[in-house]
Amino acid sequence: MFVLAIVFAFVFIPSSSSVTCDFKNELVSMNWNVKNNKIQIHFEHNNLTENRWTSIAFGDGPGMNNLESIIFSRREDNVITTNSGYTPKKKKVVVDDVSYVTVNDVQITGNKLKVTVSRPLGPAGPRNFSLDQCLNWMVVPGGSLSNGKFKKHHGKIFFIKDVCAAKCTAERIQRINSNKAL
Repeated sequence: MFVLAIVFAFVFIPSSSSVTCDFKNELVSMNWNVKNNKIQIHFEHNNLTENRWTSIAFGDGPGMNNLESIIFSRREDNVITTNSGYTPKKKKVVVDDVSYVTVNDVQITGNKLKVTVSRPLGPAGPRNFSLDQCLNWMVVPGGSLSNGKFKKHHGKIFFIKDVCAAKCTAERIQRINSNKAL
């Protein structure tokens, strides 16, 4: 009976360590958390040069169709812009007339970009896109920017499978970090 109870606990009680609330590699790092039904995303890119863009995309993937995007770009004059948009078909990004993400902080030091944005966790923007369900996230490391237009990206896309952002609350992240320290 005792063994059955232990098996039940492991099978039916979700582990807090299985929640993905961050991503990091040699080029980009980001983490996200939810508070008061808003998601805040802190994103860093280690080599965003002038006239380049990078983005975070959300959707089924791994193909580039029907993805919702947050796009960060660096113009020739070092101005950083943040847009929201979507990809109705591969190789084409349609930028929203009004971005539905709020920029909380942005810094550029050399070629290192640090930006923190927030948006509603639930339906937002012209397509009522929601991040409250588990879905795939993709990081597009970059592409060129020409006359304000986003050109095709180059290089590998980083794929983060089944992100359940709604589970990334401060309390849960603290528990996960405490478990990692053990």
